[in-house]
Amino acid sequence: MIFSILMPSEFAYTLIREWFSPPTQPGAPELASLLPHQRQLLLSDGSLTLEIQLLWKAMVEVEVRFNGLTTLGSKESIFLEETPDKGAIEREVWLTIDSRRLVYAHSLIPVDRIDKELLRDIDAHRDEPLGRVLTTKNVRFSKKKIELGVVRCEAASIGLGLDRHAALIARRYILHNTDGVVGHGIKAAVTEVFSPEIIEGDALSKKNI
Repeated sequence: MIFSILMPSEFAYTLIREWFSPPTQPGAPELASLLPHQRQLLLSDGSLTLEIQLLWKAMVEVEVRFNGLTTLGSKESIFLEETPDKGAIEREVWLTIDSRRLVYAHSLIPVDRIDKELLRDIDAHRDEPLGRVLTTKNVRFSKKKIELGVVRCEAASIGLGLDRHAALIARRYILHNTDGVVGHGIKAAVTEVFSPEIIEGDALSKKNI
């Protein structure tokens, strides 16, 4: 198995608005400023890659920034409900359409929470979005503990050509397998930082920040 490290992992962020679980009511004030397609992108339990492709009517590509091994820090282990310092696969990519960077995506997969066969498939298709690989392999997955926030993420801002202190909408969740099929097991912490081209940084109601 080969892990490519194209650039050192630069994923770090500062929360401007603390992570919160999105309300389910359509008229919730926290989501009042979002357009319908933005709400769909943030709250969907399905593949973000597919959602973006349907909206843009174009194929999502991946720009890999980092793909290598790491260990879970204390915050990540608490969110994942795993043991600190556990070995994990770290993946950091841009989701792009026509070379336009749309989503900065960071994944942490504990090495003992993914079946070896699936890990080989993901590694062999590291230049494809994770959701597409899972869908192609007929791995049924879901997202739990979906949380939204507003962050400053210097790597994402610089990659988008913005001021490094720009406020950006972010989402995090646990991706996990739901079909129970042998060889399909996966559990990962995923954080996604959205370009303002998709969702403006002030789209979450300011009065609730």
